[in-house]
Amino acid sequence: MYRQFAAHAFALSSLLILAACGGGGGSNSTSPAIEAVAPPPEPVFTIVGSVDASLDAGASVYVDLAGQRFSSTTDSQGRFELEVNSGAADSLVSVYAQGKDAQSSLILASALGDLKSLKSQAGNDARLTSDELAAVDITTLTTAAVGLAMIENEGGLPSNFGELRSHSLNVNSEEMLIASAALELVATDPSMQSMMLSDDASTMDLVTSVDRLYNAVSAIQSEDASKLVNAKMETISKASTNVASRQSGLDKLFIYEPGYRSSAFKFYEDGTGVEFTNARLGEEPFTWTQADDEVVVSYEDWVLDGRIVLIDTDDDGIEEEVYEETVRKSTTLTFVAEGDGYDVVNVQTKDIKRYPEVSEILPEVAVEHDGIDSAGRGAKAFYMANGDAFNAPSDIEEWILPIPGRFFEDYPDGLFFRSDITFDFVMFDPANVGAGAELGSFDWQINAEGHLLITTESSRSLEFIPFGPLLMGVVERDEAGSVLGMNVGRGGKRVANANDITPGIYSLEWSWLSDANSRFWININEDGTAKSTWTFDDNGDGVVTTSEAIMYTGNWDNQFEQMIINLYRRTDRNDKSLCPSAETEGCVLYNKRYWDMIDVEGGRFVMGHTHNFFDYLDDYQTRYLLDTRHWIKLDAEPLAVIEE
Repeated sequence: MYRQFAAHAFALSSLLILAACGGGGGSNSTSPAIEAVAPPPEPVFTIVGSVDASLDAGASVYVDLAGQRFSSTTDSQGRFELEVNSGAADSLVSVYAQGKDAQSSLILASALGDLKSLKSQAGNDARLTSDELAAVDITTLTTAAVGLAMIENEGGLPSNFGELRSHSLNVNSEEMLIASAALELVATDPSMQSMMLSDDASTMDLVTSVDRLYNAVSAIQSEDASKLVNAKMETISKASTNVASRQSGLDKLFIYEPGYRSSAFKFYEDGTGVEFTNARLGEEPFTWTQADDEVVVSYEDWVLDGRIVLIDTDDDGIEEEVYEETVRKSTTLTFVAEGDGYDVVNVQTKDIKRYPEVSEILPEVAVEHDGIDSAGRGAKAFYMANGDAFNAPSDIEEWILPIPGRFFEDYPDGLFFRSDITFDFVMFDPANVGAGAELGSFDWQINAEGHLLITTESSRSLEFIPFGPLLMGVVERDEAGSVLGMNVGRGGKRVANANDITPGIYSLEWSWLSDANSRFWININEDGTAKSTWTFDDNGDGVVTTSEAIMYTGNWDNQFEQMIINLYRRTDRNDKSLCPSAETEGCVLYNKRYWDMIDVEGGRFVMGHTHNFFDYLDDYQTRYLLDTRHWIKLDAEPLAVIEE
């Protein structure tokens, strides 16, 4: 076989030499030239998707890259094929769809990623379809995601996919769903369109402006709050994605959104599982079912709260003390949209109130969730398998890490005390050892998945999975490998301190679209005084008065490593007047906060937050809370509290 190959090779080389010489043996005759065969042309990269049905056929679809516009139009089914022939490999590809004629103000968008990565996802046929990337289908939800990411980026479109992901991680998912609902109403209801798109504004103008969005949502809720609820559910129904396309099977799921408590789910193949919360509720077993984009988690008897209430049980006009329990029956997770390493989910809970001591008189009743809450709440769902690689400590470093909740209650001498701990101060040594206040001494390593693995002296192991800048999940296991706890929260290497906290107004990041009048902020004043304000518009008139606000005053002290904030209250709890300090007669310490800075990321002051409460007149501490959170520094108070 080798000899045959060699003979053929010799013959071919001889022909090539003769051709190069113009002939052989001095002959003037010429041999036929061997033409080089050009490789087949690379197929043109094509985006194959669809546009929301609210836009009529013939809508313009386009991408702008490197000063070039590539465009197409939709067919009668809203489908399009858009050829993109550009060398801007690292540029962010965002595709837009604009209605024609009377629909010209309806502009929808979707950010896909950088061109190089998109071509890789498309494969050999160079056709990127929704099966390969859901975002090629342009919807009100993808438009809301682009608009809010632009708000995070101070109004401009991020220049690359890395910036987009960073800003998208900071977008509140509930705000994204509400903004999408507003767009849904604009696109389908002419009266809503005229109300929300005044002065020749487009839908992109709407979703890239905090003021426009807030005013639009407020107007909808004032007219008919159910419209926004229904529109939110409609946009969820249209945009939901099959979870099976993201994961071969559910295992561990981390639910996170700033402004409320996170949770985590461990799913077992037999249809059972455990939900972990980083609050006093701890953990709860459940059964679960899955149908495409929806997972329903059912609990047997999860008592969330128990208290004494006054109810007239026998219609005699006299209220009696009755023990009331709030019980969670189920949680429904609807997988709505794909992000990079996470999904956007809508979380709906069903609770009941029951009266076990008088159940024959008072039946169970469903807990009403008013307003937009009846449609659930948006959040991000992170998958353990999609976490980033951990950057190993290279020197002795101090970190703050989220840990599964450690909770206990006690009643010493008849007094109430609660401890609720969800983070730890940790020191790392590059020699693969370390110690934490909660974890004790431990060994550490980076495992095969690039995750941080800590093994304590008691043989418990904690696996930390980075999900994004200063955000990570954690799974705690016993020696046998069984899951003991899960959590997700802020954390990371400490590169900031209290000197980074300068006087100003610091607000917790709650959704400004779902309930703009429910806010919490702290004034850190130049003169060393402090004031906290918590507002809630009880009567729904859009105005917050002093009776709809809880305020405390006090002082602060910057001790380099920590910011300490002391807030005081009156000994007479019926006296709502403010206390400037503990030296004021009739004033006592109410709570003491310790802010241990981690870093400042995206304008967010990320910190370990220690919160001590003193509810008794002898300054006995009643609650000790440790969690990681971030605050946003504002130029002005988020809203005015009106004196009554």
